[in-house]
Amino acid sequence: MEYFFAFYISGVALAMAKLYVPSWKLIKSVDPANPLVVNKVIAFFVILIGFIIILIPITPALLSDRLRDSFCASFCNAVLQRG
Repeated sequence: MEYFFAFYISGVALAMAKLYVPSWKLIKSVDPANPLVVNKVIAFFVILIGFIIILIPITPALLSDRLRDSFCASFCNAVLQRG
C-alpha cells in the first residue's frame, strides 16, 4: 500500500510540475488579470485536488510530450475562453 501512495503522491507532484506550472505561466503572460492568476493560491489548491482525483486518466499526458502539449493548450484555451 505504501508503494501505491508513493506512486500517487509523486504522480500528483509531477502533474503539477509538468502540466499546471507551464499552463499557469502561459496564462499569466497572456492575461495577467485572469482569476486563475489573481487568486493563485486558491487556484493551486483547486487544481491540486483535481489532479488528485483524475491522476490515472492524465497519466499518459505526463509520459508523452505531445499529449502534455495538447493538455496544456486545451487547459489554457478553456481558462482563457471568455463568456
